[in-house]
Amino acid sequence: MSQNTHNLFRKLVLPMLFILLEGLAALGFQQKEQEEQKKENQKITEEILVVAEAPKDLPVSTVTRLDSTQIEQVKPLDLSEIIRYAPGVSVTFGNKAVYSLKLRGMDEKRIVLLIDGIPVYEPYYSSFDLKTIAAEGIQSLQLTKGPSSVLYGPNTLGGIVNVITRRPSGKPELSFNATYGENNTRSLGIQSAYQYRRLAFTGSFLYQDSDGFKYPNESGGNSLKRTNSEYQRTNINAKVYHHPNDQTEFLFNAGIYRSNYSMPPGLLDSQPRYWRFKNWDRYSFNAGGFAALGKNSTLRFRSYYVKYDNTLNMFNDAAMTQQRFESTFDNAVYGLFGLTDLYLNPDNQLKVSVTYKGDEARLQDDIGEPWNVYDQATLSVGIEEHFTFFQDWKLVGGLSYDYLDKFLGKNTSKINPLLGVKYTPGDYLDIHVSFSKKSKFPSMRAMYSGSSGNPDLLSESGINWELGFTYNRELLITGSAFLTRFKDMIDSVRLPQFDFQRRYFNIAKAFINGWEMQVQKSFSFFTATINYTYLDHRNESDNRPLDALPHHNLNFDCQIFPVKNLRLGIMGLAASASSWYDFNTGILLDVPGYLNMDLVASYRLDRYEVFLKMTNLWNHFTYTEPGYPWRGRYLEAGLRADIL
Repeated sequence: MSQNTHNLFRKLVLPMLFILLEGLAALGFQQKEQEEQKKENQKITEEILVVAEAPKDLPVSTVTRLDSTQIEQVKPLDLSEIIRYAPGVSVTFGNKAVYSLKLRGMDEKRIVLLIDGIPVYEPYYSSFDLKTIAAEGIQSLQLTKGPSSVLYGPNTLGGIVNVITRRPSGKPELSFNATYGENNTRSLGIQSAYQYRRLAFTGSFLYQDSDGFKYPNESGGNSLKRTNSEYQRTNINAKVYHHPNDQTEFLFNAGIYRSNYSMPPGLLDSQPRYWRFKNWDRYSFNAGGFAALGKNSTLRFRSYYVKYDNTLNMFNDAAMTQQRFESTFDNAVYGLFGLTDLYLNPDNQLKVSVTYKGDEARLQDDIGEPWNVYDQATLSVGIEEHFTFFQDWKLVGGLSYDYLDKFLGKNTSKINPLLGVKYTPGDYLDIHVSFSKKSKFPSMRAMYSGSSGNPDLLSESGINWELGFTYNRELLITGSAFLTRFKDMIDSVRLPQFDFQRRYFNIAKAFINGWEMQVQKSFSFFTATINYTYLDHRNESDNRPLDALPHHNLNFDCQIFPVKNLRLGIMGLAASASSWYDFNTGILLDVPGYLNMDLVASYRLDRYEVFLKMTNLWNHFTYTEPGYPWRGRYLEAGLRADIL
């Protein structure tokens, strides 16, 4: 930890810890009527900011929630297969076999991914891979887009994804599931939960492996085996809860993700790279809780430590027998946050948050070479006021102070505002208009990498405007129009003068504008959801469109119940053509549009369920980044058994 980081921790973070501990010490035993009064408003520890289902409690941004039933319908293995059917979402597959997320066209470096409120990202690259989040054990998923709350800290320009894993339901639970698909693709999962008096436990385990996948031959004929696409993954998660009283909860959580996998070279690469992660492992530990502080306030608090142990091997040949080098990444993220809700009166709620986060990276380019060590720290303080007036109107205003303690160079601080107005005349209608300014700090790689770093990089900022609504009577309709203006947008290029290594720089001006719509209808035998997003975007400085952003995106999910216990699901993804700027040639590469469909049929009998799943039904040659095709038609069968 640098001296500046140490001073920041000592002067600002430790006092916050003492305040939190004093608040806990002051809890004592609340009077019975106070406990009963607050019982309705109890919030779970895993959520930093709770978004209730009632329209009056919705924020001044667009929020999509997927519950366990919706998640289970698509029979997913990881987060990439869950989130792709949400509005405003696109999932891309490309270099290093990474499944990347975009919300309204903004990539994962501008999105905060939380698992039970804990940030998940590789600290050196400041990015995440959706496939490393197993679907096993996920209870719900919340996506927040547009002018989001100031209470989450920096780097939320693109949005926030909060994954909530399962909580105990009050009765013992134990279930097993297994799948088998083409190319010897297998999985085995276990979920369990148990509660005894004021102690509770939940746990999940998932093992996956595969010999790889096939992709359609672009010119027709038989599908082709994708070189070096095999993988092996193990994901374990456990949570222990303690409830000293009805208004207090303590949580202890540990998670392990271990994997090894090869990375298919790009089909367009003139000199293919043969890479394999001998291990890509993540270990996480966190503890915290939720408490009612007296009659009119609540507190959520967490501390966490996430460790990354990753070893990358590069080979000279496709058979991976002649090793060229072995790079080691020994990185970590640690931090804490506290969030207080103060109910000043029935019409006035004040929220205050303090977030501290430290990033550490130890990198070795090859065995025997010296280690490069970097660290940085981020502090964020947010305050947000929710004020109701004229019964149906709510005004939300907020301000955050975000501070980056750099490893090298001048430290950076930003002040980001939020302002929004909501009109909710009834439980069927919500209309909001909102504005926010958000900042994105550069990653350590973008600033300090010896091959691609730029220590003079400026922090990126964006202005968000949104007009949105939700209508829920005969059918559910949500929609929003949004405008996003970027200043000093951070991007990277590969140029011949730098041996085609990535170099980071700032784009002075860029924008992403658009609108999205969701329509949902349910009958006794049929439910359907259709999501559409339109994007207009441009790199104004270079006068070209942004990379791999289709103007039109559509996805749909139809569930049919023809007879008792039988469910048929039809899911689809469609996108128009886009482009990709090739810095090597100075021309725009075409990324063609696509339409993919998946089918799932499941039958449940008592405690058992069997299913068949077929993806990419028409076996289309599809890619979202040039040279990296998606999996072709794929068939999988599965079984689930609920023992308890």
